[in-house]
Amino acid sequence: MKSLCTIVFVLMSITSFAQLTAAQYKVKSLEANSEYGDFGTSFYGKDKIVFSSSRKNGISNKTWEGNDQPFLDLYIGNVEADGEITRIRPFSNAVNSKYHDAMVSFSPDLSEIYFTSNNYMGGKVRSSNLKIFKATIGASGSRTNVMTLPFNNDKFSTGHPFVSKDGKKLYYISDMPGGFGGTDIYEVSINNGHYGAPKNLGPTVNSKYKEYSPYIDGDIIYFSSNKPGGEGGFDIYMTKLDGSIEEPIHLGKPMNSKGDDISFIIDKSTQKGYFSSNRRGGKGDDDIYHFEELTVNPICDQVIQGVLRDKRSGQPLSQAFATIYDSNGEKIRRLETLNDGEFFFKVKCGENYKIEGEKYGYFETDTTLVTSRENAFENKVALYLDEKEFININGKEILNVKSIEFELNESNILESSYDELAKVARLMDKFPNMIIQFGSHTDSRGGDGYNMWLSQKRASETVSYLIGIGIDSRRITGKGFGETRLINGCSNGVKCTELEHSQNKRTEFVVIRK
Repeated sequence: MKSLCTIVFVLMSITSFAQLTAAQYKVKSLEANSEYGDFGTSFYGKDKIVFSSSRKNGISNKTWEGNDQPFLDLYIGNVEADGEITRIRPFSNAVNSKYHDAMVSFSPDLSEIYFTSNNYMGGKVRSSNLKIFKATIGASGSRTNVMTLPFNNDKFSTGHPFVSKDGKKLYYISDMPGGFGGTDIYEVSINNGHYGAPKNLGPTVNSKYKEYSPYIDGDIIYFSSNKPGGEGGFDIYMTKLDGSIEEPIHLGKPMNSKGDDISFIIDKSTQKGYFSSNRRGGKGDDDIYHFEELTVNPICDQVIQGVLRDKRSGQPLSQAFATIYDSNGEKIRRLETLNDGEFFFKVKCGENYKIEGEKYGYFETDTTLVTSRENAFENKVALYLDEKEFININGKEILNVKSIEFELNESNILESSYDELAKVARLMDKFPNMIIQFGSHTDSRGGDGYNMWLSQKRASETVSYLIGIGIDSRRITGKGFGETRLINGCSNGVKCTELEHSQNKRTEFVVIRK
């Protein structure tokens, strides 16, 4: 039997098991398989699959001498809930050619197709090597603007293209000189139709043997290799793209067999997918198999992108704290937010977490999160903190209001404090029997008498403002304390930082009676 490894890359001229254990899988063969070769599935939108097949109703009536089967064409089918592929028909006669067309990938918007084919241009086979081509797919399925990619070469083969989900990377295999073995996996960047220099994925993926059929899921690469140590033939492996896992993880049985197991793809949202195999018990040559991932894969990672906000205004909270706990209540990490109120945690798939938000002057709040099994998923979390109405400082109950700001060396209230004074008015309405005293304090810089005079003037101005917006004058008094009630040691003659001085330069609404 001639497998995909022979059919698609025939013209191209294992290490020990990984320490990590792969996920468990449930595998089944498809009714759609024929007595010929069926393999190399690619997702086409959310509910369709494109694959390669040598079944007899293709565009070409010629057979390939390599296995005496028709040349490979592309087919499309509908994906059913049980994984079966139905309503199979040629993908497009305008896309299929009279030679091999196999191992395809599509741009994110499905407007472009990348495919492996004979070096066939201008009606003639130009060399014995295979190349990757790109074409535009028209609304009617027509294939236009067919072009060979710039890293192709008549002296070596390229194939098995895969376009990343964001369309910015193209992965493929090649036997180009300078690799580690028979065929290696490479990546190139895509930028507005321009392609970067090929980059070998290195020894944590490639070996001195043959690596085939790359598939990228977030930061994980799935691929096949015929290196020693597997079940036999080509086996499916997985590892991190960044090379952080020294030895790729073998997917084990039943994903792998004594035959050739290749072309792994997975739908992150369902944890279901397809692969191809020429294992014993199939219908014909290579067959397509459906699988379901039953357990969390060992290198599945996600992130939590969160934000802390004020419950009343919806504004982000700076200098707040977000803390994440595991399912046992153990604290994993605590972060302080910046002006945008955002926080970021790396988490594992399929785990339970608690995220807690806190800020001085606010009630703590928390939420629970159960992460899915979808690799590289970004969990969005927003926590809304309810501000406290009262806080206790040095045994005094005061209104939870930010310090009122004034013009430098003046008693004129800055507009930035108007919202805080409106909050004072709301609290006075909510507690109609409450009586408060507004206290204005300065730092020790400046003369003692001047500081007392300035603070009293600011206290009087603040009380007058609140009475002007409706506060009963019998319920509020104001007093200037100057520098007589410093809350640290920054008294006259003591050298202090600006931050230390600012702690003394404050205003307080003290509750006399609630």
